[in-house]
Amino acid sequence: MPSLQRTSNFRALNTYINHISTMAGSKNTPAKKVGAAGRRKKSKSAKPNFKTYIHRVLKETHPTIGITKKSMGIMNDLVVDMMDKLAAEAKTALEKSGKGKTLKEWHCNTATKLVLPGELQKHGVSEGIKAMSNYRRK
Repeated sequence: MPSLQRTSNFRALNTYINHISTMAGSKNTPAKKVGAAGRRKKSKSAKPNFKTYIHRVLKETHPTIGITKKSMGIMNDLVVDMMDKLAAEAKTALEKSGKGKTLKEWHCNTATKLVLPGELQKHGVSEGIKAMSNYRRK
């Protein structure tokens, strides 16, 4: 079960990175919908949701502790912001290398080292290496 979860998280990360990279400067934006009164409707942007994963990690570490809806929203915003920063940095590293369009492991490692501070950086890189070795093993 954990390897399936890591695979789906990896796919979700790739989908999210592709979404972020196509958002900036996209010329093929869909036409805005017009409501009954002739006013334009605001399109809702698809914001990624990590609430399920945050709750799973909380219950693994502290099974008796809960989290309020407001706190979960704050945690989700924190994770989304961090993913935005990591995705943008990985995209920058990919563009600088100029060797292709495929995001590789070292792009993510480099982004993690540049974005996260101190101890989080070390844990992030080690967890990423562990996840990739489990992914390759399957």
